[in-house]
Amino acid sequence: MMGLDGFLNWLAERRALYSASTPPIRWKTWAAITVVLVVLAMVYRDSALTIAARHQPDWLRILAETTTDIGKSWWSLTLTGILFGVAMLAYERADLAATREKWRYTATASAYVFLSVALSGIIGNVVKRIIGRARPPLFDAEGAFHFKAFSGHLYESFPSGHSTTDGAMAMALAVLFPAIRVPVLIIGGFLALTRIMVGAHYLSDVIAGYSFGLWYAYMSALFFAKHGFSLKPPKA
Repeated sequence: MMGLDGFLNWLAERRALYSASTPPIRWKTWAAITVVLVVLAMVYRDSALTIAARHQPDWLRILAETTTDIGKSWWSLTLTGILFGVAMLAYERADLAATREKWRYTATASAYVFLSVALSGIIGNVVKRIIGRARPPLFDAEGAFHFKAFSGHLYESFPSGHSTTDGAMAMALAVLFPAIRVPVLIIGGFLALTRIMVGAHYLSDVIAGYSFGLWYAYMSALFFAKHGFSLKPPKA
């Protein structure tokens, strides 16, 4: 069985073969734009939108409450984890080369979505515990800028975990299905904004989480490409 050193050497060999044909991984511009948007939201919109959410129409509140938990990662991780296992078994048992190629693509795509959602979520959860921003339910008592690290769920507002998952899923689907990337990204953005409507996060939390999820899934796609794992479906 391949150990860690062997796995890393295998990845390095694949990177040497394929990385020259893929674009470089750039993150500074994305990070700068996100920081600017987060700061603007904190200064100008966080408090106002939190108060406005208390007076939103009933239909909008119900819609937000009904859809917001799509941003929980368990369902996407479960589905893609099962799909990966099924695809790997089918790949091993397939006789025709074309069939094996289709199952290989299915396994690669499901692994890509799984890792994008899982790893971005883990990083986001670690960061939010360290930052310790008070959530909107504490707004009246502590305001929008109270921070207390490692103090429990009510002090884990920044960044939004649901929004991170929404961003990672939206970008992953946009990569896998580019023909529908615009509506997918718009729907993902709406799902992230429901975190404000249900009173769980501030706008800046949502921007940070959604942007990070988008970025992580995009960079993951480049990582896969640089190591020769194609996310394009095989030709029929």
